[in-house]
Amino acid sequence: MFIKREQSCGVVKYKIFGKTIFKQGNKQKGPYGMHSILEAYTGMKINRKKVRLQHGWSPLDGAFPNDLKKKTKVALAWNKRYCNDWNKKSDVPCYIWGSPFIYYRKMNNIVQDAAAKGTIAYPSHSTATTEARFDIDDYCAQLKALPDEFQPVTISLHPMDIELYHMDEEYEKRGFKTVCAGLDMKKPFYELFYDNLKKYKYSTSNEPGSYTFYSVEMGIPFFILGPVASSCDTNKAEENREQRNTKITDYQYGQIAYDLFSKFPKGIITEEQRNFVLSETGANDCVSKDELIKILEKIK
Repeated sequence: MFIKREQSCGVVKYKIFGKTIFKQGNKQKGPYGMHSILEAYTGMKINRKKVRLQHGWSPLDGAFPNDLKKKTKVALAWNKRYCNDWNKKSDVPCYIWGSPFIYYRKMNNIVQDAAAKGTIAYPSHSTATTEARFDIDDYCAQLKALPDEFQPVTISLHPMDIELYHMDEEYEKRGFKTVCAGLDMKKPFYELFYDNLKKYKYSTSNEPGSYTFYSVEMGIPFFILGPVASSCDTNKAEENREQRNTKITDYQYGQIAYDLFSKFPKGIITEEQRNFVLSETGANDCVSKDELIKILEKIK
């Protein structure tokens, strides 16, 4: 077996039979480091087992079912629709805080680079139990066909797509540069995410996701391009379980977001898009910093 080890910028890479495997080692707290952001914002130490954070934008009509099942003392949501649904279904109180990433951006005054150019693409990603399936050749062809104004295109991949499916190799052999915010041993996910995003003039995906809201909130136009992915359940715990194929457009808010970012010109942010982003990230509904601290101080 041939193994080659390389280290660059805090990322340890292992090549085994030509496949790239990464080892991650930074100490960020919570999903995507969001509890670390909460600590920085409030100046408090946070027990992540007692504070449940909505980890990203949801196309579902309500709260994530798995989050509702987990034991916690308080939940912090992005927006009214998530918070209201949570409070209907759980005895654990939920409050609107908004998106942690946006707090991080504002606290650090991160803005788009003056020399920003090209497009960063966030393909629909897989997880440990679901695989995002779509025609990658069709997707790459559509990205390459974008006008010069949107070139070059860089592919930003989720860690799972690299670790489990080696999608970095698939895009690179089709001529694209790839980046990933989640595989650095020194910097947290949110820092690298914005380090990458701010370099580009536009952002895109084949479906709406959290990156849609982070981009538009920062003033970077986002657009939908390419085949919509089917999310296939790959959990083998129950051998007889039928694999489910769902698309983001099967959900009400998934369809709303898809339509909103696929039917307008690519290079602008419309008032309708901006208002949707403000609503979905709770910009006008968040508890104040003082209120949030009081809520967290009551947790035992």
